[in-house]
Amino acid sequence: MEKRLDEVFRERTIRDEGFGELRPHALLVEIVSGRMAPRGRALNLHCGMGSDSLYLAQEGYAVAAVGFSPQDVERVSKMAQEARANVIAFTADPSELPFHEGEFDFIADTGCIHRLDEGKRSALVKELHRTLRRGGRLFTVLPSLKDNPRGATRASIEEMFHPSFEIVQVTDAPVEDAGGKAEHLYYYSILVEKA
Repeated sequence: MEKRLDEVFRERTIRDEGFGELRPHALLVEIVSGRMAPRGRALNLHCGMGSDSLYLAQEGYAVAAVGFSPQDVERVSKMAQEARANVIAFTADPSELPFHEGEFDFIADTGCIHRLDEGKRSALVKELHRTLRRGGRLFTVLPSLKDNPRGATRASIEEMFHPSFEIVQVTDAPVEDAGGKAEHLYYYSILVEKA
């Protein structure tokens, strides 16, 4: 029996933050519900369990979900089918995305860019720029350097995205635990636009 998107989300009761969550990332929801993300075609990079991809489809996007393991992609494809969501899942290397230049209006990455070493991160940023249309926006989250040795600072964020992207906003975002209390982990919520 097919399930609608709202039923898929209602059945899941796992917290909003953290790896493997079954609800859309809270910071992504803020960007999309705040109308800061252009509508149209979206790329969900590092789709994980599929919650961000399904959320974007529910909000009207045609979604390409990229995972790095065949198991993730298979799971996302199955969930999208059950929910009748406009999501197509792919397994791909983040430094060689199988998409056309300017194919996406919006890119959401809540788990890839900060896991890559600097060389691969630079290659990924070039690929994201290539696949995003002019005026399209990229949303990502990066851990703060004060909490993670591979984390970012505002200066390193500027360096990472400039001059290919214009920074729209960078905000500190504490990660909340399941009870709604902020943990001592801080992330930067980043929204940039292709220049």
